[in-house]
Amino acid sequence: MGALVQVGGAFAAPGNKGNVKRSPREELALRVRMLRGRHVVDVLERIQAELGEGAATLGPVDLTRNPLKAYVGRLAQAYLVPPLVDDLDPRLAAMIGDMSASVTVDRYAQADGRPLPTRLLTVSREVLRFRLGCNFAGTLLSWGDRSRRPFAQLVTPDDLDVEYASEDPLAPTVIRHRRRRLIDGKAVDVLEVYDLTNIDDPSYRIFEGKTDVTQAATGRTFEGDAYPWRYAPTDRFPIGRPFHRIVISGDPREVYENIELVEGTLRTAALYTHWGAGVRDAGHPQRNVEGAEVSGTSSDAETNTKGIYTGPSTVVIWQRTNPSQAPVHWQDKPGADVEVTGRAVRLYELGLLSALGVPVDFEGTGGDPTETERRAMERLIAQTFPDCRGHDGLVLRRLAAIANRASEATEGMEPLNLPERAPGVLYLEEVAQALDNPPDPDPEEE
Repeated sequence: MGALVQVGGAFAAPGNKGNVKRSPREELALRVRMLRGRHVVDVLERIQAELGEGAATLGPVDLTRNPLKAYVGRLAQAYLVPPLVDDLDPRLAAMIGDMSASVTVDRYAQADGRPLPTRLLTVSREVLRFRLGCNFAGTLLSWGDRSRRPFAQLVTPDDLDVEYASEDPLAPTVIRHRRRRLIDGKAVDVLEVYDLTNIDDPSYRIFEGKTDVTQAATGRTFEGDAYPWRYAPTDRFPIGRPFHRIVISGDPREVYENIELVEGTLRTAALYTHWGAGVRDAGHPQRNVEGAEVSGTSSDAETNTKGIYTGPSTVVIWQRTNPSQAPVHWQDKPGADVEVTGRAVRLYELGLLSALGVPVDFEGTGGDPTETERRAMERLIAQTFPDCRGHDGLVLRRLAAIANRASEATEGMEPLNLPERAPGVLYLEEVAQALDNPPDPDPEEE
């Protein structure tokens, strides 16, 4: 969305494109904290912004409600059933790490497919969660020299900066990855930069601050022909077309999509904290007495309260302050209508999900969802499949290329010659349909 200019407590986008509360990196970091349940300070700041000094009387922050996480949890169902991968080489599946049951493998084979390797399924599931919550996420691909197998791991979006070429908005040109590395035995914060702006002169560099520490960190450099992440050679690229080893899922240019859900999550936690304080401090009747004192009372100067512990086995002894006047006892209603307030807060929470198209039953009593709600959720979940398909297919293609290049360069290891193509991938009901309707056998094979 272009460089932001800070104006007071907000950020303005150039070209009259509007204002935002947080910079892109701050926005992504907040969403990552929310999805990982580490946003207690953010909620506390929201409470203080709304109540000022009154925030100190509310007690512990309530994080039991998280609409952003609930939204992600309801939509991130694509990997509930192992996806079916079309024509996946068993060698690649084994190298990635596949603990699929033989029964599942045999059943998927009847549909000319194979389950997505379990290790990759775990990573892809997490990538989907952060893509839905943050609008994009990354998958870092690597090769283990000792284990001689490829790896994939999640990269949360708050650690990524991605640039695209104006003439090709689908292919990243520069990816910057913030992470920690061991350099000379010390863990330091570095910025790893993958630059494919010039496809004929790719580079990968590691910076500590402004200092290039690639040589110190790896013992080599990765520029030009020495850039290692490439597909198989072609006439156009005799040593192979270079690619990014970080696969981007989603759109990094839409950082503020669903901002209302992020703001609503902060507000919901603040409201539930306030509601909980009302239940605790003002949700009960207030008993009062005039003209008498209780024997044995104690006082608290900080809270300005005076009282005595009572229970089923205690006897309360009152002393008249005026012997000639009978004391008066009465009881006030609770200071807060916690049932009404709690229902209002709950409706606010459900309204956040409903506004994003997630079917919710505002009058539900905890029963099973209706058929209409179930179908609506299935349609929403199905909308996540195209991005999942693009991500998983590209990851499998690049893992095959990484394994091929590594096998070619590793002494004593036979070249793998794995197919370097992006296979088709099916999800949920697509898998069920493929398994229920397997392809007809090839007459020539019969």
